[in-house]
Amino acid sequence: MREQLEDYFNNCGSSFNDIRRATKIIYDPTDENAVINPFNIDFLCIANNEQGNAALTRDFSNLVTKELRLRKLSLQGSLEERRQRLKQFLIVEVKLERIQESISRGDEGKETAQMLISQIIPCIMHLENRVGEKLITVLLARASEAYQKRNTRGLQCFAARIQEIVNTRILGTVYRPKQWKMHLGEKNDTVLKVSLSNKKTRQFVENIGVLIDYVFDHPEDAEQRRIWHYLIDRYCQAMDILLLRREYTDDEIEEFQSLIDDFFVAYVEESGAGKEGITNYIHMLGSAHIKHYMKLHRNLYKFSQQGWESLNDKFKLIFFNHTQRGGNFGAHTGEAERSYLKSVFRAFQRELLWISGRAEDHFLSKNIDNI
Repeated sequence: MREQLEDYFNNCGSSFNDIRRATKIIYDPTDENAVINPFNIDFLCIANNEQGNAALTRDFSNLVTKELRLRKLSLQGSLEERRQRLKQFLIVEVKLERIQESISRGDEGKETAQMLISQIIPCIMHLENRVGEKLITVLLARASEAYQKRNTRGLQCFAARIQEIVNTRILGTVYRPKQWKMHLGEKNDTVLKVSLSNKKTRQFVENIGVLIDYVFDHPEDAEQRRIWHYLIDRYCQAMDILLLRREYTDDEIEEFQSLIDDFFVAYVEESGAGKEGITNYIHMLGSAHIKHYMKLHRNLYKFSQQGWESLNDKFKLIFFNHTQRGGNFGAHTGEAERSYLKSVFRAFQRELLWISGRAEDHFLSKNIDNI
């Protein structure tokens, strides 16, 4: 600390004509017990004992008096008392200045931040998928809790019956059942998160009524059955408006938010979902953020990422079902010669040839050289 104070003397001399600037340089307000400060007792010790300059102490006393008078503080007491009085005031002053600087920086960036937020338009297809997955997960979790209260067995039988209903009555039929599975935790006492493609999620939610009737078939669950039918109905009607491919009218936007408000209250307060049932997208719906974007852009379907999601599904289908997934090409094939993507891109290239008509011309033309 002495070396730092000596450097300070060398830089500032004996005039001390800018005491607050010096305070900012070597004062740390976050560590009040270990500050290196021109106003602590070590300053006067070095000034009197090591520097041996009486004028230094006199100049310092005059500066303290000047700064106290400038701030309309009391000039009574010894130099040490006046120094402490000024020091406490300067500590508060430095903190206030830092707060003011933070506020100023926040004001400068606020307009830019608002512009960025307005440009982050949510994908309504992704919204529909994530909200649907959450609704299904919460419904199954609530149903499993009710089941476990009345049965001492695990959820395996319950899950098997749920899978049968979903595969034969929601996602498929009795003659063409699907293969959806309800995943349970390690101890078979909890329901894990449901994950589906958007197409299956939409189909699941639109036909979920039969599942609601089954999981809440007990007389004690009649109210829950009514609530879940009500909130799903409101949600589906709202999504029908949101997914329109034309511009929304003002009446449709207001109707959308009214339906969402009914859904939100029933879901959060009455269905038992609570705060744990809230996701980012459900929050955006309930807080009218989506309504804001609907008013701003008049249609959100044009910002949907459905094309990319469709391409991603096709990519996965080709990769997992029609390639060796970068597998063995033979004993004499080096690792660097293997490719995970070449087969997929070849499939896309063949499809592009047929879509563009080049492949058809190739097979029908008598003069291939002209193609």
